Amino acid sequence: MTTIFSLKASPREKIGSAESRRIRKSGQVPAVIHNKGGKAIYISVVSKELEQEYLKGNLFTSIAEIELNGKKIKAVPHNIELNPVTDRLDHIDFMGFEVGSKVKAKVKLVFANRDKSPGIKKGGFLHVVLRKVEVFCDPKAIPTTIEIDIGSSQVGAKFRGSNLILPNDVVLANKANFVVASLLGRGSKVEEEAAPAAGTTPAAGTTPAAGAATPAADKKAADKKPAEKKDAKK
Repeated sequence: MTTIFSLKASPREKIGSAESRRIRKSGQVPAVIHNKGGKAIYISVVSKELEQEYLKGNLFTSIAEIELNGKKIKAVPHNIELNPVTDRLDHIDFMGFEVGSKVKAKVKLVFANRDKSPGIKKGGFLHVVLRKVEVFCDPKAIPTTIEIDIGSSQVGAKFRGSNLILPNDVVLANKANFVVASLLGRGSKVEEEAAPAAGTTPAAGTTPAAGAATPAADKKAADKKPAEKKDAKK
């Protein structure tokens, strides 16, 4: 079941960077509620209340019940901005929704059974492209996480949007067959450092094996040979 938390909000009469700084100094966070049709409601919420929910780790899969001017507006947190120095919340966007309609939510991806993957056991590593995916679903049934089982994956495997097993009535917001992760391997040093075959010239950028002769080395050695003494008698 989707978590619901409450926030007290105040309307913002002004917008802009100067006003946003003033709001943050007062212990609040500038915010916007985006409603269907593109209408935006500019508000500020209590920083302490919002940070408590953020630290729980499931902010994007929860519903915020925002109290504004005596009314309660239900919305889903959609995007946040963090201060690059303090990591405190600088701004938050909410997506408002109507009763009976679906909402867009960002759900965390969990890669299960890494320790069982044959590819990882052979020295491969998981390159994660996306840590969250956007989905459309009923507000009361937002999944907390979406699990991807990589337990049988070999090096070279790619995990795409089409591979995700979604709960009932949950669909991806992005219809493209995008890559969320791939299992990469390490190159073979033996092949990279192999010496060229005897009697051949190394390719550009390669280094001959220790002790191997090269045409340049043969010529240099020949130049250093002492000249043959001429016969004293003629």
